[in-house]
Amino acid sequence: SSLGKRFQKLGAGLVDCDKLGHLAYQPGSPTLDKLVKEFGDSVLSEDGTVNRRALGAIVFSDKSQLTKLNQIVWPEISRMAGEQATELYQSGHKVVLLDAAVLIEADWHLNCHEVWVCIVPRETAIERIVERDNKSKEEAQKRIDSQMSNRDRCKIANSVFCTLWDPEITQKQAESAWTRLTKELQL
Repeated sequence: SSLGKRFQKLGAGLVDCDKLGHLAYQPGSPTLDKLVKEFGDSVLSEDGTVNRRALGAIVFSDKSQLTKLNQIVWPEISRMAGEQATELYQSGHKVVLLDAAVLIEADWHLNCHEVWVCIVPRETAIERIVERDNKSKEEAQKRIDSQMSNRDRCKIANSVFCTLWDPEITQKQAESAWTRLTKELQL
């Protein structure tokens, strides 16, 4: 997300797929209905919204359940991301970035000109989840273990970033990748 903000300042449109993921299963949505049908009422909070902690406990402890969740949610996020990317392009952004933790796993990268990944060491990722999402270390480890490894992401990536670098270095790397891409696209 911090890297996405850097690219926005350079002129990119940014689609935040995590935010779209939250919107995808709002009360009354077909996606929420599918989630409840698949996982039961236990994934709902009293106000009818998804209880992300309850759902996470189910899907991050059983890979087959995570696959079911992804099959329900990813198509809707993809549809919403496509709409938002089109809107951003039509509003004048010649480059639109998808900020998506599961870009590769969901095959959304197949609709992208390039794949740029931002990596951090496993322990740092776990610490960030614990702090940001108020998860236990065990919950955070399960979430990280359910994702593609940094090594595998880097094999596919056109550009690799790490936000642990000094901010000035991260900025230079972002500017370098941006300049290269806009030159290749003749923008």
